[in-house]
Amino acid sequence: MVFGCIVAGYLMEHGNMKVLLQPAELIIIGGAALGTVLISNPVHTLKQMISGVIGVFGSSKYGTQRYVESLKMMYELLQKARRKGWWRWSRILKSRRRVRCSPSTRIS
Repeated sequence: MVFGCIVAGYLMEHGNMKVLLQPAELIIIGGAALGTVLISNPVHTLKQMISGVIGVFGSSKYGTQRYVESLKMMYELLQKARRKGWWRWSRILKSRRRVRCSPSTRIS
């Protein structure tokens, strides 16, 4: 987030990116961001953030089949919404009625 904002602001002012891409600049910006996170959060929050980052790089408990089934279901629901119209579709979702999908679409 910090790097994105700095680059965006620098480019908005028509700055030369080669000037920004120096190791010393990256260390200063990264150190400031890391210091801000360390100072502004309690220890248990830092532990949760570290475990979250580690979890991102770990394996998922959901397999490829689950993702394919989810995409199929989303496709069917969006096609129904497109055919019936978004206004009617939002009323169906707000009323919490059952929406029927094909038998091959199964999410558990």
